[in-house]
Amino acid sequence: MTLTIQLPSEVEQALRLQADRSGQDVNAFVLQAIREKIAKAGTFEEICAPLARAVEAAGISDAECDRFFEAAREEVWREGQGHAS
Repeated sequence: MTLTIQLPSEVEQALRLQADRSGQDVNAFVLQAIREKIAKAGTFEEICAPLARAVEAAGISDAECDRFFEAAREEVWREGQGHAS
């Protein structure tokens, strides 16, 4: 696949500098960066797995978990509105 993107000059300059520092040409550097980004991007299930294990280990029901997050969401919303609980 060939991809053409427009970069602001300061980004291009930083990209060329980083590629040079790593001993790679720009194409190889960008390809490596994209592969690393893709490898780090997990699925929603992978990202949430530690929380799911902690909830299960604590014996919290789905309903209790839902109530907790709804209360936290409501608190954050109220704080954002200037109505602290």
